[in-house]
Amino acid sequence: MKQYVELRMRLCDEQTAEIVEAELADFPFDSFVQEDCPDGKSVDLCAYIPEPEWVSCRDEAARQLARYGIEAECKVIESQNWNAEWERDGFEPIAVGDDMIVRGEWHDPHPEMGEFDIVVSPSMSFGSGHHATTRMMCCGVRRLPIAGRRVLDMGCGTGILSIVAAKCGALHVDAVDIDPWSVESCRRSIALSGVERLVTPVEGTVAEVSGERYDVILANINRNIIVADMPYYAAMLPSGGDLLLSGFLADDVPAVEECCCGFSLRLVDSSADGEWRMLHFKKQLS
Repeated sequence: MKQYVELRMRLCDEQTAEIVEAELADFPFDSFVQEDCPDGKSVDLCAYIPEPEWVSCRDEAARQLARYGIEAECKVIESQNWNAEWERDGFEPIAVGDDMIVRGEWHDPHPEMGEFDIVVSPSMSFGSGHHATTRMMCCGVRRLPIAGRRVLDMGCGTGILSIVAAKCGALHVDAVDIDPWSVESCRRSIALSGVERLVTPVEGTVAEVSGERYDVILANINRNIIVADMPYYAAMLPSGGDLLLSGFLADDVPAVEECCCGFSLRLVDSSADGEWRMLHFKKQLS
């Protein structure tokens, strides 16, 4: 059975935990979980990474944590144990705005939300709606003209953004993630939310859909991956296409903007939630 390493860090508050999480996202961690401490202020941040990947990046990650004066407790665990525990105890329904809720199948339904009573199967995949970037992206998708358009959801996690796009009338959505856990989670989530005919889960990188054309591209990942994948995004978007990006902090915005500008992508809107940012670009005429 695949073994994982759990890094557990006691941090002073939620904002610090989110910043550290963003720093660690550059390493091959599969999942992050924040747990409130009994003092009501501190936060335990748990980061999960396959053991072989941890061996290869351990020293560099430790140096990154040392910049913040953080020492992490490490232990090896079996993947199914922490996955099941998190599904059972760590995921509560979350409201996204006034007319949308994201929940698990074991939670009570919310018929008052209509189409936007969103059901996901987390399985430790990113996209339960609890993170600021997920909430911003959900709201951003709903503001876009989605109906009748082809959508790419890069780094789909649970598939939450694909589900929202489908319920907004997307013609079709390709949901891509490099993590097999996430692809399976997405497959279960789209079935639970009744949009499996509109969404195709794809395991792999952006290269798996290279050559396709999309009217809308959604990428809630991290700055380094977004910048590295930008040539693909720009090539797949037609003139007038929309690119919605998040997964990065305020300090990362200049690098993302500079990269997009080099591919004829014009910034048309932005959102903020604490230190996290979302940027909306449009592809200009060539």
